[in-house]
Amino acid sequence: MAGSARLPFSHTSYNAIVKIGIVGLGFMGAVHLSAYSKIPDAEVAAVCAQGDRALSGDLSAVGGNLERDLATYDLSAAKKYRNWRELVLDPELDVIDICLPTDLHAAVSIAAMTAGKHVLCEKPMALTSSDCDRMLAAASENNRILMIGQVLRFWPEYGALHDFVRSQEYGRVLSATFIRQCGLPDWSKWLPVEARSGGAVIDLLVHDIDQALLLFGMPEKVAARQLGDGDTLSASLIYPNGPEVRVQGGWFLPGSPLVMSFQARAERAELELTPEGLMLSDESGERKKVDPPEGDGYQLEISYFLDCIRQGKQPEQCTARDSARATQLALLLKRARATGDQVKMEVP
Repeated sequence: MAGSARLPFSHTSYNAIVKIGIVGLGFMGAVHLSAYSKIPDAEVAAVCAQGDRALSGDLSAVGGNLERDLATYDLSAAKKYRNWRELVLDPELDVIDICLPTDLHAAVSIAAMTAGKHVLCEKPMALTSSDCDRMLAAASENNRILMIGQVLRFWPEYGALHDFVRSQEYGRVLSATFIRQCGLPDWSKWLPVEARSGGAVIDLLVHDIDQALLLFGMPEKVAARQLGDGDTLSASLIYPNGPEVRVQGGWFLPGSPLVMSFQARAERAELELTPEGLMLSDESGERKKVDPPEGDGYQLEISYFLDCIRQGKQPEQCTARDSARATQLALLLKRARATGDQVKMEVP
């Protein structure tokens, strides 16, 4: 299997400290920095940001749509950069962690891999399929690891959904609905700018699009429409032999709370992610709470990425090619929403 081939890395070994440079210290940069602080043998050796406050390590005030414990970090030993081009050329760094606006993902990732660095890049992968292809080519040509932060692949509740679907313990899955919505991101200047973020379908719903692809594969056709005011979507992913799969949500009025949920219905049971937690209803009529394994998705994601580097193998749990497909499908859903017609999936 190509994904399990070992890479000829000489600058790190399994027990070596991996030196990381984080580009971008907004909300996601702060989340990543917090995760690194809890992982042994990972050193944030350099950071890049524009503001003095962020470079000082004070990230307590960065805004976002998740309730995370953000804080002030000791960055006194880290090199400080204001230009990402200088950071990616730092010869002491093994990894570049990119938490920048999406329109910069391709340029920074490609420059970093060309400079011999491995790359963890926040989702979505890029704004266009051609940029995704260029990132994949750069990883291959430079023999580097490229992983995109599709964090739901490491989120315990979504891991439980994966087991529910794949095990077929309760029979074949008949339908699945993924919901993710929040207020227009007024904590960010660039997110509401579609030319920079791609809008809610690419930036926000790519989480659930990736889950649908992971669980059910590429659909044959899609249909989509606007869901109320704002940058919203209600989409159907159409598979010739089922299941019925829907993705809906987006950016609503400012101040709307974050809602993320799913519902998967099999022949003999239903699994739901609700505000009360993960709930399983079986054919007896019993409804009970399910406790998934403990763990923070971001910390699990980053730990997995660093383990791949130490072991010299490409990520199998979260491949960059899968992330490129998620971007491709998100773009198709935006086109279907604009036309109101069913759109056939074109698989290269």
